[in-house]
Order: sequence, then structure tokens, then C-alpha cells
Amino acid sequence: MMHLTDLQLQGLADGTLRGPEGLSGREHCVECVECGAELALYSALAGKLSALRDPLPPTDFTATVLAAVQVREAQLVQRRHTLYAALPAAALALFAIVGWGLSAMVNVEQLVDGFTALRTVVSVLGPVFTAIRVPLGIGAFVLLAAVLTALSRTLRPTYDRAVGP
Repeated sequence: MMHLTDLQLQGLADGTLRGPEGLSGREHCVECVECGAELALYSALAGKLSALRDPLPPTDFTATVLAAVQVREAQLVQRRHTLYAALPAAALALFAIVGWGLSAMVNVEQLVDGFTALRTVVSVLGPVFTAIRVPLGIGAFVLLAAVLTALSRTLRPTYDRAVGP
């Protein structure tokens, strides 16, 4: 006589094995002592497992999760403001490079040639720092001061909210 598999016995114990297969499995367990004992064991185990309760979360769980969310949001705002602060500096650098390149006396025919244009841009990058003399340096300083002032006023309320009282 063939015995039931563990999977079939477990299905009978937890009620998932139904229909004709479940009916024949129950009839087999009534006739077979070994399968009947196994079914009783699995039924007792299923009863004990169904009596288990989920553990309660810690009392400060919600507050901890909300604090972590606030910190993450503050970090994202800080990263976005840092990007906003870098944009004017990149624009100023691009302006200086293009201004120096355009101030150099280059024939229009030379710019058509790609190699000459590339060589011109590379040659401009070296003396950019020497080209930025007093007027451009003062303009850059004023722009930098304005950007840093605006950025510090923008970031201060965000930082105060993130740190909190």
C-alpha cells in the first residue's frame, strides 16, 4: 500500500488539499496507521502555528521612521541647493572661456577647420586665468558674493527645520 507524501499530509492538515484527492487522502489516513499518525502530528502543528500572534512594534517605531524620513528629505534639499549653487560657477567659467576665445583674433576661415577650432579652445584654456584680470575678477567676486548670500539665506531655514529645537 502506498503512503501519502509529506506535501499531501500537510495539505490535509491545513485544509488546502480538497476535492477528490483530499477525500481519498482522508480515507487513506483512516485505514493507514502511519499516515494517520503523521496527519495528527501535522494537524497539531498547524493548530499551534495558527495560534501564534504577530509581535508588537516598538513604541517609538513611528517616530523613528518619521525622523529618518525628515533627515532624508533634508539631505535631498541640501543636494539640490548645492547643485543650484554650482550652476552659476559653471556659467561663469563658460562665460570666461567663451569670452577669451572670442576676444582672440581668429579668422572665420580658420574656425571652419575642426582641428583649428579644437586647437583654439585648448589654447584658450591655459591662459584663461591670466585673461581674467581686474574687471572680470571683480565681476566674478561680486557674482560669487551674491550667489553665496542668496544661498546662505535659502539654506538657513531648511537647516533650522532639519535640526529642530
